Amino acid sequence: MKKFVAMLLVLAMTASLLIGCTGGGNNSSKPAESSKAAESSKAAEESKAAEESKAAEESKAEEPTTEVVKTLTNWDGTTMDLPIVSDGSVSFTQLQGIRDTDASTLSPDFWYCKKSEEDTGIHVDYTQVNMSDWNNQVNLMFASGEYLDTINRSSGAIDTEMYGVDQGILVAVDDLLQYMPVYKARLDADTASWKSIIRSDGKMYGIAKMSDDGTRLNNAWFINKTWLDNLNIAMPETTDQLLEALRAFIKEDANGNGDANDEVGYEAVFDEMTTNIFNAWGIPENSKHIGLDDDGKVVFHPFNENYRAAVEWLATLYAEGLMDQANVTQDGNSKIATYNKTWDAEGKHSVCGFVTCHRLKSMGWDVLQNDLVWMPGIHAEGLSFKNQTGIGSAGDAFYFTVSNEVLEYSAKWVDYQLCDQSMYETYYGPEGNIWNWNADHKCELGPAGDQGVMEFSLGVNGIYYLPAWYYNETFVQPDYRVERIEYNQYYAEHGYQEKNPYGILNGGISLTPDASAEIAQIFANIETIYDQKIADMIMHGVTDDAWTSFETELTNAGVERYLELYQGPADDYLAGK
Repeated sequence: MKKFVAMLLVLAMTASLLIGCTGGGNNSSKPAESSKAAESSKAAEESKAAEESKAAEESKAEEPTTEVVKTLTNWDGTTMDLPIVSDGSVSFTQLQGIRDTDASTLSPDFWYCKKSEEDTGIHVDYTQVNMSDWNNQVNLMFASGEYLDTINRSSGAIDTEMYGVDQGILVAVDDLLQYMPVYKARLDADTASWKSIIRSDGKMYGIAKMSDDGTRLNNAWFINKTWLDNLNIAMPETTDQLLEALRAFIKEDANGNGDANDEVGYEAVFDEMTTNIFNAWGIPENSKHIGLDDDGKVVFHPFNENYRAAVEWLATLYAEGLMDQANVTQDGNSKIATYNKTWDAEGKHSVCGFVTCHRLKSMGWDVLQNDLVWMPGIHAEGLSFKNQTGIGSAGDAFYFTVSNEVLEYSAKWVDYQLCDQSMYETYYGPEGNIWNWNADHKCELGPAGDQGVMEFSLGVNGIYYLPAWYYNETFVQPDYRVERIEYNQYYAEHGYQEKNPYGILNGGISLTPDASAEIAQIFANIETIYDQKIADMIMHGVTDDAWTSFETELTNAGVERYLELYQGPADDYLAGK
């Protein structure tokens, strides 16, 4: 090409000299000279055309070839022709996060790796990182200036504002959507779920990841129905009735074995007591102590007029021995040990009278299922139960870096991962082993559930985007998820969920790095005061002085600024921006 350009310059100079020799304004030239110039110009044009034709042919030859072998058709009608390339000419590198508890080893012989390459024709070189070392390895890679082509996190985090917007190491996904019709169709059908991955410049720097079964409730309440029946007590509906039932459990030998000291009333950890219990006083409390009222105003729950009454109720349980007094200080492992403790010789019956937990099934505390049942909608007299409510919210999890020279093909490879067939294979392994398509063409697990997934595939470490509307149309939920779905439906039907869900503030809105840093600093101070003061009042009782001190210290810690930082982004979210 350089020789060709040089030749053109020579020809141009020669033509200029010839023109200069014609002499000022004399328009006559010798016929031989005119003919020679015309021939030179024609030769140059022909040479240029030949060079362009040759370059086009070479470029075409370098393009990967594709011969369609099969087509995947998805539930929503989108399709993908496979392989993506036929000649094996495309490969890229990937940093792949794996949970520490998972045994997957990404080698060429691993089933998932072989299947993906066979289907797509694209080879991926994986660098596997356990999540306990994730942040360290990611930071080292970014600092080195040498980046793998793609990144897929299992958990952990990637600061897309820093590495995408500010430093340009991560590639904006928006322009790649043209190569990802399967993913784009799912985004278009569910715009609310992925608002939070849009960064300050209006772009997305990662592929969204979510698995949403549509449930929006927080922990549920469960009571020992066997003990209620033994003592002829009706299912409690108010906090006063629950208090009386707990008193009976402890004082009247609820299990009937003659030992009045082997029943436990309320079993929990501190964070459960200081979130779930407040629901009965109409306060959808959560770990950040904030929410949105019906008008979209960000509120601080501990300043609710009914908050003190709930703390006083907990203090009564503590003072009368109606809760495990270790609740204030114990960790989750100690709580679970008590959940699984039994009082009978056969080891079938729980010592617990009342718990608040995620669900009963498939949680590692099977003994609770023999006695405890769901207790919906307990409320304080004159108030309505209100549960902390989530939203279907995605987080970004897969990223392309500026080192990636095959962006089009790696984007198509990700789109393959999100097809119905390959997505469930990524999550559960080969069809016919752990799962099958049933008669309704829904993915259905076998009787063993998802045990053994890591022998074949990535499970939760893979790529998947399952908003609730899609998930429940393509997947048969197992019984433990159906349990939560049924609770959720009941809460929704009875108005127990928030009009403006807390999930908007916790995953829905997008915060700038500066706002996030300031919120974290203020919250650390708030939480220190909250934990110390609430624990003290549960153990020693609530007095006017103690409550006034509690509210004053929280105010001085920056509650007003804490709410202000959330309000603007919440307003934008509710306005659909």
